[in-house]
Amino acid sequence: MNLKNTITKVSLFLFFFLTYISNVNSQISNIDFKTNSAAEYKVIISFTGDVLVHKDLYEHAVASGKNNFSILWNKINPLLEKADFSYANLEGPTALGISNKLKDLGDIGFKYDGVIYSGTNFLFNYHPEIINDLKASGFDIVSTANNHTFDRGSVGIDKTIDAMIERKMHFVGTRKKDSKDKLYKITEIKNFKIAWISCTEMLNGFKDKYDQTTLCYEQGSKIIEMIKEIKTNKLADLIFVLPHWGSEYIHEANSEQKKYAKLYAEAGADVIIGSHPHVLQPVEKYITKDQRQVFIAYSLGNFLAYQRDIDRKSSAIVYLEFSKDASKSWISNYTYQPTIRDNKEIFPAANRPEVVQHVEKYLGKFNP
Repeated sequence: MNLKNTITKVSLFLFFFLTYISNVNSQISNIDFKTNSAAEYKVIISFTGDVLVHKDLYEHAVASGKNNFSILWNKINPLLEKADFSYANLEGPTALGISNKLKDLGDIGFKYDGVIYSGTNFLFNYHPEIINDLKASGFDIVSTANNHTFDRGSVGIDKTIDAMIERKMHFVGTRKKDSKDKLYKITEIKNFKIAWISCTEMLNGFKDKYDQTTLCYEQGSKIIEMIKEIKTNKLADLIFVLPHWGSEYIHEANSEQKKYAKLYAEAGADVIIGSHPHVLQPVEKYITKDQRQVFIAYSLGNFLAYQRDIDRKSSAIVYLEFSKDASKSWISNYTYQPTIRDNKEIFPAANRPEVVQHVEKYLGKFNP
């Protein structure tokens, strides 16, 4: 290859790369939502990415002697207090006593043994204490639909649901074996009724024999039916779709994410918050054919995980404010607070320029 051709190819690469970055930043910078001083009610809901307790984090929590997972994230509890209601994706079952061979060996206590409770080898299971700890920190609802949903089989899903109900934690994304319960949930928050729909792109090769969860793409029509059922019957003021999807470690949303985000938005979703790639992906404001404003975050990355490099250690808590009058509800504001995992704990990162600069590339300008 001669020097001229090399320069030409490099120039073309830089042109397309800078054009892409410019388009992304332009798209993000335009995320402003209409406000209405006549709004009767307002509510702020926060969203974070994956809660993935890898082995090193789990063992750190056990070694603390406090029988508590929240030592991993309690530094950011004040950030959760800014919201009226908070969401996270809990990536892994909380199946009391269920081993990786799907045997019920009973509760061994708050331990990490790699057999019952594990956070490695692509098979995860957490002691149900994690639910209490998330709730005590300010989380109000978790998604249980992700590629690790079946890490303890169908019985693991049932046990996880039992643990959620016992601890009065809202959850969405799964149901018990042979259950006819709806796969969406409705919560009431400060005069707002909000519908939550959760799905996953894949199940890591496991089969959903008993129709216990929903696949984002293969069962996309099922999700659209849920959205339309909620809208037709006026079951909620707002509809949130929470897909676990996308290419791992890639900062750009892929064609399937973009396609189905638009399909769900056009069907009636108001907010789409993604997870799974373990890194941040861009947010955008999408205007539907009926002129509704829909907020899309293709991936909020890792809230908690033990992975390297700033793109996998940094994330954000996204806050969406919603307003409501006598006839309609709408998104009235969007902000966020950056976070970072240092060593084995998560910290607020508003005063960390390198984190802020990284997060701004995907979530837009940070306004402290």
